[in-house]
Amino acid sequence: MNKILSITCALVVLAAVLTSCQKNYEELYQNPNKPTTSTPALNLGGVLKDMLVNPSGMEERWAQYYLINYDYYGNNRYDFGTATMNYTTLSNVVKMEEEAQKLGYPERNPYTALGKFFRAYFFINMSLKVGDVPMTDALKGVADMTPAYDAQKKVFTQSLAWLEEANTDLTELIKSGDETLTGDYYLNNDMKRWQKVVNTFRLRVLMHLSLKADDAELKVKQQFADILANPTRYPLMTSAADNLQFTYVFPTDLYPNNPGNFGFDALRYNTSATYIKLLTDRKDPRVFITAEPAGAQIKNGVSPTSFNAFVGANPGEDLGEMYTKTNLGVHSLLNRKHYYDTFTGEPAIIIGYAEMLFTIAEGINRGWATSGVLGGAEAYYQAGIQASMDYYKIPSSGDMQVYFLDFKDASLGNYVTYTVPVDFASYYAQPLVKYAADATTGLNQILTQKYLAMFRQSGLEPYYTYRRTGQPAFSTGPGTGNSGRIALRFKYPTVESAANSANYNDALSRQYAGNDDINAKMWLIQ
Repeated sequence: MNKILSITCALVVLAAVLTSCQKNYEELYQNPNKPTTSTPALNLGGVLKDMLVNPSGMEERWAQYYLINYDYYGNNRYDFGTATMNYTTLSNVVKMEEEAQKLGYPERNPYTALGKFFRAYFFINMSLKVGDVPMTDALKGVADMTPAYDAQKKVFTQSLAWLEEANTDLTELIKSGDETLTGDYYLNNDMKRWQKVVNTFRLRVLMHLSLKADDAELKVKQQFADILANPTRYPLMTSAADNLQFTYVFPTDLYPNNPGNFGFDALRYNTSATYIKLLTDRKDPRVFITAEPAGAQIKNGVSPTSFNAFVGANPGEDLGEMYTKTNLGVHSLLNRKHYYDTFTGEPAIIIGYAEMLFTIAEGINRGWATSGVLGGAEAYYQAGIQASMDYYKIPSSGDMQVYFLDFKDASLGNYVTYTVPVDFASYYAQPLVKYAADATTGLNQILTQKYLAMFRQSGLEPYYTYRRTGQPAFSTGPGTGNSGRIALRFKYPTVESAANSANYNDALSRQYAGNDDINAKMWLIQ
């Protein structure tokens, strides 16, 4: 009997110990520094961050703004690899909407309205890179691990529909006074400003379809004209204050070019002739802000305030030759006072006012609409140039102070101040700048000024504009690789060929004769 009692007591003690251990394990397993629940605002913050494309990456080189001259750290080649996709971000969009529902938000709420915009933004972003992408079945999780690829036309059609719905939802939310959005560090939770972003982005999407403008199903011209004709229903950006842009903050989010990496960047990167020559040919004062005079020109007696002092490198130049020339002062560098004198730099524009003005000017030039609230194509074109000048704080007339590194002592922080007279009216009156009556010449002027305005902004958008229009002319050579061709697309992620092989191969067969070819034309540009 005593043995039975002893065994029973032992079992009770063991059970208590195990229960205690299990409880302790469960308590210890919880990481107090890691959230176990989410909020829509928390998810929103991550989604917003994923929209940012920092300057100084490959995007700038592929747009021929900014080149690397030291092959140990990279190159300027168009040997496109696999595309970075946004499905993780889109899953967070779904999670954001789900968390809003858990908190009791009505079916129409700020998070679901912006969710439609984010779907359009990221699906368009992926499709512009590769062509067809999984969309309809892509966000079902374990319910469908091998989603079919949607045709690029369907991706654009659905995205335009989402943008229309987002605009409608935002109209109703603003009308009802529903300002319950939180976590928005771009536009300070302002739904009216978000509505302008949605419609401005829609104009961008429609312009991407310029080669498909006559497609009866897409109704590109009609949608474009409807937006311009109905500013109350489709509010657009009215100034740079409406820009969707990322503001760098010290010490958490540093501008990529800053005093901390000055030693690395200063001579290993230089400006591109594609960009610089467009400025100097037009005697454009923006060159004094974004670039600095080439040292060799100054040694040869050229004034730092002369447009002849600025020389960009040919993007097709062999990197070894470019490196030698840059170290000899042949090529202009980025203006170190403007880009390296602070850790916060200038804001990175994601969707901006100046771009919108040029997009509207292009649409009117193409005959998609007759006018907008500012007038005809020239009015929007001129306003776009002025908006870009304003971004760099260039006065409409008078003297502008510019700062260049002292070529006698090139240590960081030792700058010389120069005064440059500027006058927008005189600048605009130049034949290369003044909007031409000839539609083709006028279109090329719009595209050129759009390219100049998007320097260091909006990720791959300048490259996409070139791919769509051929403007401005890009240069090729040994340094750009790819047999002297500008690549037309990125490859699909390699995981697709193994994890989703049937649908992947079907998409390649349907679009590119079975080859994941970076030089093949996607539907959008055929």
